[in-house]
Formats: sequence, structure tokens, C-alpha cells
Amino acid sequence: MEKWKDDLKGLLENREVKEGREDRAAQAQSQVKKFFSGKVKPVFKKLKKELERYGRDVQVSIGDGSGAIEVNHQGQLELDYKIKVRGVYPYPETLYKDASGNRIWGEGAFREGPGKYSIADIPEDVILENFLREYKSRRWSLSK
Repeated sequence: MEKWKDDLKGLLENREVKEGREDRAAQAQSQVKKFFSGKVKPVFKKLKKELERYGRDVQVSIGDGSGAIEVNHQGQLELDYKIKVRGVYPYPETLYKDASGNRIWGEGAFREGPGKYSIADIPEDVILENFLREYKSRRWSLSK
């Protein structure tokens, strides 16, 4: 006879769990937006300014869930570098052409090791260092 109370309780508790999940997802999305506008965008703007001093054509785009900087020199792609997130876990993605003209794509990590890190754990200098490491290695592969 009291089963209806259990059914009602289950229904309402499930709704509260779902609402809690939605709140956490909204918070995560807000953190991601702040990461791209507050950390990624300033780094990419600095890189753009400096690369343009050396004759590079640089395009920067920042969205709510990703950021990209594309570097071209004399009409040739040197590096297309993106930062993306899965949940709140960031990772870099690169695209470039090798000396033979083959397009090479890869995903990387900002830190080595098995431990997870979130966008809160990645300062601007780590983003800058990762970009420079990728850019140097791509330039080296083009010089062969």
C-alpha cells in the first residue's frame, strides 16, 4: 500500500540527481570558457604578435570549447595547433605538413605521466612551452 511513496521518492530523488549532474556540467562548461578566454587566448595573442615579427602569417581563433593558432610562412603551413578539452581535461592537437607534403595529425599532453590534470592545473607558461616544443619539432622536420 505504501509503494506509491517509494515510487514518488525514487522519481524525485532521480530528478535531484539529474539536476545535480546538470549543475556540474554547467559549472564545467563555465570553467572551460574561462580557461580559453583567460589562459589560451592571451598566450595565442602573444605568440601571434611575436611570430608576425618574423614574417609568419598567423590566424588565431578562440571558441567556448577550443582554441587554435595556425602558422603559415610563404604560403606553406608550418603548424596548426589546437587546444581542446574532454570534460575539463585539456590536450593539444597538432596538424602540419612534413617535407614530403604529407599532412600529419597528432594529439599530445601537457604533462607526462599517468595522473590526470584539469584546466585549472595548466598555467599559461605550460601552454606556451608546449606550443614552442611542437613548433620547434615541426620546423626541424621541414628542414630535412
